[in-house]
Amino acid sequence: MLVPRRLVIPAILGVLMAGAAYVPLDPRYPDTRLASLAERVEAGVIVTDDDLVVRAKAWHTGSFVLVGDAGDADLPATGVEVGPDDLAYVMFTSGSTGTPKGVKITHRNVTRLMAETSAIYDIGAEDVWTMLHSYAFDFSVWEMWGALLFGGRLVVVEDDAARAPDELLDLLDREGVTVLSQTPSALAALAGADEVRPARLDRLRLIVLGGERLDPASLSGWFARRGDEQPRVVNMYGITETTVHVTYCPITARDAAAGPGSPIGVPLPDLEVSLRNEDGAPTAVGEVGEIWVSGPGLARGYFGDDEATARSFRMAAWGDDDHRRTYLSGDLARRDADGRLFYVGRRDDQVKVRGYRIELGEVGAALKAHPDVIDACVATDTGTSVGSRLLAWATVRPGGPGVDGLRAFLADRLPGHMVPSETHIVDAMPMTPNGKVDRKALLDQARASRSASATAQDAPRSDSLQAAVAGIWAEELGVAEVALDDDFFDLGGHSLMVAKVIRRTRTELGAQIGARALFEAPRLADFVERVRAQAAAPAGAATDR
Repeated sequence: MLVPRRLVIPAILGVLMAGAAYVPLDPRYPDTRLASLAERVEAGVIVTDDDLVVRAKAWHTGSFVLVGDAGDADLPATGVEVGPDDLAYVMFTSGSTGTPKGVKITHRNVTRLMAETSAIYDIGAEDVWTMLHSYAFDFSVWEMWGALLFGGRLVVVEDDAARAPDELLDLLDREGVTVLSQTPSALAALAGADEVRPARLDRLRLIVLGGERLDPASLSGWFARRGDEQPRVVNMYGITETTVHVTYCPITARDAAAGPGSPIGVPLPDLEVSLRNEDGAPTAVGEVGEIWVSGPGLARGYFGDDEATARSFRMAAWGDDDHRRTYLSGDLARRDADGRLFYVGRRDDQVKVRGYRIELGEVGAALKAHPDVIDACVATDTGTSVGSRLLAWATVRPGGPGVDGLRAFLADRLPGHMVPSETHIVDAMPMTPNGKVDRKALLDQARASRSASATAQDAPRSDSLQAAVAGIWAEELGVAEVALDDDFFDLGGHSLMVAKVIRRTRTELGAQIGARALFEAPRLADFVERVRAQAAAPAGAATDR
């Protein structure tokens, strides 16, 4: 539990040399979460600093080691023998039940990862790496040991610089960084800064992407300026349970121009990947299946959770007489005729909106295909009275499209049920401590913006009919208020919702009106006038207006 990040490296080395395993506790997480994690693993000692120890003492009653206590003392060796199958670290990931799962990784898991990748990327003592990511995110394992195991240099980047793309560009130049690890979202921000003020990046030879779905089209601008050979860009798919990385895929300008699809390539040489359908049978070329992984990268399991371990790590058939310990990832992919894997999304990223199953990644990829979109994110808002609503956010280049332009762009490329109910343009994507897009923060912002917008506008209360119709719309659309100029469909309305609104308008307001009226007059003010004209119509009058 340390800040600044540069103190983390000696702390981790000390823990490992003492024969123990480390459990990263990022101080940016709430105390309740930190306390829960420490309790889950029955932490005997917390390594921290003078500033944080007071905070930690509020929830940890065990021992503490303060970094710096030993100074320059010549301490004796511990004499502890550490074996390759001993635990190196326990890293917690989000669980589908809401309870984090502690993934147990051994020394062998890590050393074989670095051995396999060093041969692919020619990692050596002349390389300069950055440690950009939280030590509670397994990307940090790759960054740290990529430098330390091969005699390279590790530049530990503190949070302020890591989150400021222009500062990071300066650092990459100043330190002569050769290997850079980024999430696709972070690289999109870095590329945007590079577009405004190009950096030299003379020594940068390799950019490794991971942690998120990559849409190669988002790299078009980068490749147009810098080409695809110096630096090389490689997309690596991986899971905490399989020790950081599973597959690798060089990404070129050709991939960026190829259209939707997120290539993750082929497995590392010591791992095998199989795509399986819901019955556990291998899928055919082009078919989507769940990613199953086998090989020495598999974690020992989940700390203190035998049930979850048994669910995710199974003995599975890979042939007639070939049963292997296998990790069932919950990720979906397809394989092309050349054997290259393409990531599709999480099984739980397959959401249902208006009765349709939608892959969030597919909608995001369509949005990123716009030439002026730098980055995009799609999520569902389930906290409404009308079920799930699809929302999108985008960062765009100066002079790029507005919300209406993006909506029209998507409407030309996607079925109506896949076009987000709301699209927001943001200056930058909020990030979690792990360098991933913070979808919760985006949803909170959208809800706050929706509420503020409704409050700021003149609510339609000039007469009781306006107020009544607005109330029906607001309840069915799941929004706080509706203004006279609001469009029913821009607020997220759809054909299933139209039926509910018309039924309530007829029964509650006595208007002999049909669904066509709402399609023809989707603006609230116009629809109210249609209702007003029909409210006094005799029973049996035409109701298609």
